[in-house]
Amino acid sequence: MIRWTHLAKRIEGATRTSEKVNLLADALRNASEEDLAISCQLLARRGPLSPSEPLSWASIAKAVEEAAGAPAGSLAKLLDEAGDLGTAAAELIEAERPLAGAALAAVEQESQARSDVIAQATGVTPNLDAAPHLREIPALLAAIAAASGQHRHDLLVQTFYGCSPTATKYLVRLLTGDMRIGLRDGLLEAAIATAFAVDQEEVHWAMTLEGDPGSVACLARRGALSEAKFKPFHPIPAMLAAPVASATEIVERIGRSELEKSGGTMFVEDKYDGVRAQLHVAGGRAEIYARDLREVTVSFPEIADAALASGAEGVFDGEIIATEDGRPLPVAALQSRLDGSARTLGERERIPVAFVAFDLLARGSEPLMRNTWSDRRTALEATKLGEQSGGLLQIAMLQEARSGEEVEAAFIAARMRGCEGLVAKAQGAPYLPGQRGSSWLKLKRSLDTIDCVIVGVEPGVGRRRELLSECTIAVRDDLSGRLAPLGRVSMGLDDASLVQLSQWFELHTVAQLGTYRSVQPSVVVEVSFDAVRRAERSASGFSLKSARIVRVRNDLGPDQVATLSAIEQRYRLGHGAQEHYDA
Repeated sequence: MIRWTHLAKRIEGATRTSEKVNLLADALRNASEEDLAISCQLLARRGPLSPSEPLSWASIAKAVEEAAGAPAGSLAKLLDEAGDLGTAAAELIEAERPLAGAALAAVEQESQARSDVIAQATGVTPNLDAAPHLREIPALLAAIAAASGQHRHDLLVQTFYGCSPTATKYLVRLLTGDMRIGLRDGLLEAAIATAFAVDQEEVHWAMTLEGDPGSVACLARRGALSEAKFKPFHPIPAMLAAPVASATEIVERIGRSELEKSGGTMFVEDKYDGVRAQLHVAGGRAEIYARDLREVTVSFPEIADAALASGAEGVFDGEIIATEDGRPLPVAALQSRLDGSARTLGERERIPVAFVAFDLLARGSEPLMRNTWSDRRTALEATKLGEQSGGLLQIAMLQEARSGEEVEAAFIAARMRGCEGLVAKAQGAPYLPGQRGSSWLKLKRSLDTIDCVIVGVEPGVGRRRELLSECTIAVRDDLSGRLAPLGRVSMGLDDASLVQLSQWFELHTVAQLGTYRSVQPSVVVEVSFDAVRRAERSASGFSLKSARIVRVRNDLGPDQVATLSAIEQRYRLGHGAQEHYDA
């Protein structure tokens, strides 16, 4: 049986991606069928074992402190230094349990007694070894997810009580929804391909169809990846458009080849100022997923109802926008929908929404992602999605252009309609899940922006001195999976939003030093900036010039923020080979 915590530790400690891949491949190759499926699900960033709603850091910290016999607040002090809840929890367990001999025997006896009590009360018998066995993890997560209040707390305490520091570290990370061992989705696919000598592209395609890395690994072992079937209601990572600065650049990068292939015509779509969404409709069921792959149907029930009433079945990629008299509104109008504050029918009616589809990823049970964009667009229009929906369902406006001047005119027209800009799409391009490629180009003409996660806050100045409006932002280190701070920025949000966020930060503070608060890294924000600079004093090695938070990205999770390599790439694009540092 795979010692999953030992494997996770070795993968995290590996300094090269090839080493991470080979370590996991060796473990998968030697695993039983059951262990193979569970270990892939466990180590994947997202999968059947990822919690749909990760536990709050506060509830985990309380349970870890009780299991360690440590005073309340002990974990917060360690967290401020460690920067990772799992690492801090492991350090606390290790510091509070320097036991041996008779003292250790007494603790083990007490642990057994506690286990018996909890098992009798909950029906769940915890494993008293240094870590839960791999095959126990699915049932353990299910039991914790199903419990609430004191019942959940007792399960967490008992789980941590029998764990070694290493096991505690990875269990905490698992419960917060991110193992943080530097094992990106592509590396997991590479490990499966290496373990069973199959093509990685075939593994990637099977993962796209099935949505379950465990079942894909089992198919790969049997040499049966071709048997993978498309299954709706698992979100597909969104294909992203690359930014361009001008209409001329669109013509240079896409237009010339398109004009040669299509008799002088290229196509551009409106780019809407909303939140990216994926609509799955099949068998009398409709669900909506955000770009961070969370289900958000409850926030937009009228869209799901309209989709069911339309009779169309498939997987639609698009944008949810707020509207007023049929005209798109800025994305900020959707805030109350996404944060759950618009709970009543009346509140929802004050914020009318629409789903604008721009791609069809599956028609019924037939996947279309390998088809060309022009074929998918034709199939999308054939669904007649927008008919008889009262404007709730729409298909993105498409325009033809034959020159840079016509692209510029289409851009201006899109802005006049209340859109952000436009997106040019190569007619022969397939849909590439999770990739940002040159076959989709977006023209917005604004300051450059990146998505970051807030890791710390402190009060603002002037009239905002009572609000936690100064934030420390971070991106994710590609190799280690850890968060790398970029520095402090101000929030350019309205006061009502700042009040709501300040209250959230106060409730989710994990450590405090003076006025500075380290907070649970869950709030993702879009940050505008003029340039990327080198900065010796920054933990990431970079800082942003004229940075400002322009909006909260409720549609993204902390695992979808920009990466450190993307920041470095932006720096190189702006500075070439020259290296200089800002002290």
